[in-house]
Amino acid sequence: MKVAILTPTIAPLTSVGGLGDVMQDLPKFLKCRGNEVVVITYDHHNKISNFLHEKITTLDIKYQGTNFKFEVIKTKHPLTGVDIIAFSNKNFNKLDTWDPLKYELFADLVVAYLDKFDNVDCVSGHDWPCGLAIAKCHEKLDLPTTITIHNEAFKGPIKEYKGLVMSFLDLGIYFSDAFNTVSPTHAEEIKSIEFIREQSNIKPFHGILNGIDFEVFNSANIIKRMLSLTNGELDPRKYAFTSNYSMNDANTIKPKIKYGWFYNPENLKNYIEDWNNMDKSKISGTDVEIYGDIKCKDMTTPLIGFVARATYQKGFDIIFEAFPELFNEHDLKFVMLSKGEKHIEDGMKDLAESYSEKVISLVGYCPPLTSIIYAGSDWTIVPSVWEPCGLTQMESMAYCTPVIAREVGGLRDTIISLNPDPLTNPNFNKATGVLFKNYDKCGLKWGVEHALNWTFYRLKEICLYINYRHINCPESPYEKDSPLTTLMKNCYNHTHKNLSWQNNESINKYKGIYGGAIYKHFLK
Repeated sequence: MKVAILTPTIAPLTSVGGLGDVMQDLPKFLKCRGNEVVVITYDHHNKISNFLHEKITTLDIKYQGTNFKFEVIKTKHPLTGVDIIAFSNKNFNKLDTWDPLKYELFADLVVAYLDKFDNVDCVSGHDWPCGLAIAKCHEKLDLPTTITIHNEAFKGPIKEYKGLVMSFLDLGIYFSDAFNTVSPTHAEEIKSIEFIREQSNIKPFHGILNGIDFEVFNSANIIKRMLSLTNGELDPRKYAFTSNYSMNDANTIKPKIKYGWFYNPENLKNYIEDWNNMDKSKISGTDVEIYGDIKCKDMTTPLIGFVARATYQKGFDIIFEAFPELFNEHDLKFVMLSKGEKHIEDGMKDLAESYSEKVISLVGYCPPLTSIIYAGSDWTIVPSVWEPCGLTQMESMAYCTPVIAREVGGLRDTIISLNPDPLTNPNFNKATGVLFKNYDKCGLKWGVEHALNWTFYRLKEICLYINYRHINCPESPYEKDSPLTTLMKNCYNHTHKNLSWQNNESINKYKGIYGGAIYKHFLK
């Protein structure tokens, strides 16, 4: 089966956020399972044309009476070897990655390219930017089509097509032969939307869980990943203690990374200074501003980490409400990395300035630093309003770091929660995090306190009330067989066995939905 995958972004070339990561991994593993795959996208900001490529042809596209010429360039993904077709026009390349104008023309560019140059069995679009293209591939080329909803909250502009007035995303869903979203729980959540429910009754609709590439995201490859994301220019070992580790020595290595990078923040500042001075024309990332200056000499003081786009969905309002109270009531530290909406970035700065010795706010997009935050944190948080799937929780767990998250969407599907009363019903041997229900500061506070109580603050109480695996009572959170160390091992095992593209069933399910689309298309 040959599949054309349409995407607005692809890591590490043009990516900001989880969609780009999935668009790197999904084609790779489809190809590994014997399929032919071509990824079709834009040459945003000349990121793709900066790599070795060949020019296939020039396409002439007419839009509102004006002719535009696009070079069609072909290259291979630098990490996966998958074929990439990119449309390049020096003026359009400069536009914002999410500019709707780009994706009106993208639909015609895709149709023109596939009509002349590529015979495919199925066209698979991802999120609203590809919705109009899916509709036109279905109608103009008579090709089987699917669309994947990564975040239905973003539907794109309204467009009239074939007598229908709909958003780009809804057009893609309407004209597709099958569609899916990115976790089973979220598939059930969005069936409350009448249009989704109607479409799911007349064509295949499934929740297919995203995954992570465990060869890339795991604690044994932290140095390799950080080097690759800087084209080998920044070796993290030159700035602070950095080491690969396994689930068996995570309890000794992780606190050293925490102490070296965040409890001695001069090392972090030096890394960021060199990152900011790098040429980023061939890598993903922006300059980073650093606020706050954690003061801590005690390695056992817990550190909470947070990595996300700066948008309302990710729970910033309850973070800004809950953490001042947490700082006043508990001894803990917090590091966050984010870029996006200005008022959220300003809130990050304010939090760091108000609690300078407890918070480090990193405002910017620096992919290699995510590894250090996951590795150096004792817990991470994902307090989303909604979360179709989420990758940060999987990446965190791949670094042996448990996660505090809201019980929604893919977070519910991927995190095994510590029981609310682990004294009478302990599940330390299975848990990979803590899930909380209510989206408010009290819900997030409960999640953080529950996590820290049973891994830092109340270790003696655990020994008093439960016979914890017939071992000696841990005096430190990092001792062998302590609750935190046990959760570290659970996280690594769970991610490898159940959440990685290598081992979960998601690739077979994507093949199934493509096959279902082909069957339904030609059944007519």
